[in-house]
Amino acid sequence: MKRIVWLNGALVDPAGASLSIDDPGVRHGVGLFETMRSQDGVIPWLERHLARLERSIAALELEGMPPIGEVRDAASLVAAALDTGAARIRVTVTPHPTLLVDGATTEIDPHMTLTAVSIRGAWHPHRLIAQHKTLSFLEWRDAQRQAQAVGADTALLLDSDGRLGEAATANVFCVIRGEIVTAPVSGILPGLTREVVMQIAPVREVILDEPAWRSAAEIFVTSAVRGVIPIVRCDGRDVGLSPGPVATDLRQLVDALLTG
Repeated sequence: MKRIVWLNGALVDPAGASLSIDDPGVRHGVGLFETMRSQDGVIPWLERHLARLERSIAALELEGMPPIGEVRDAASLVAAALDTGAARIRVTVTPHPTLLVDGATTEIDPHMTLTAVSIRGAWHPHRLIAQHKTLSFLEWRDAQRQAQAVGADTALLLDSDGRLGEAATANVFCVIRGEIVTAPVSGILPGLTREVVMQIAPVREVILDEPAWRSAAEIFVTSAVRGVIPIVRCDGRDVGLSPGPVATDLRQLVDALLTG
């Protein structure tokens, strides 16, 4: 794995990169991040990521953040330095102002599938802060830890009534009687791959109760790095047809957009 790190104006040794103890991102989790995919030295959806970052900065009234132009230049520089193949680029910004870009090459498995466990009470439909990629990410990380502790790849986050919101690190879609369904953006992250899927296929936004999502023919998640990934088992039971034709077709379409 090749890794490149850019911190506050220069490329640095990843092993020696450090933030000030007075940085609000370190002390209070005040800051934002974006995780992107680069391909052959280019970030295909860079402007989409920057637009979401700007919206969050404005919505949360975060002052003293690094200029968006500087974020664009630093992310592009790291992607170019990683050169060929796929890479994961994470941008972190805080009001210090701190700008950290951490990039590393990664393998993208075009046939990847996931297993999941559901966690009741882990999603709060009207929690607006969850609609932004803040550094205060402990709840989602804990959900992912719980999933991995029982041998699953990811967690599906449910409200206290068992209704489906999102996954620990991704948005989630279900296919029910041929219709693609996902939860509306209320207490979930408006993911960029979620947005792309909704642009290339008809999707209905509705909160699914537990009997509905458990009976889905397909369940799949979306992320900016890995695209569309089917969930084949949840809570120890096979998921319908997964990997099914809807997720398979969408994965190919999204991968084509990510790889140019």
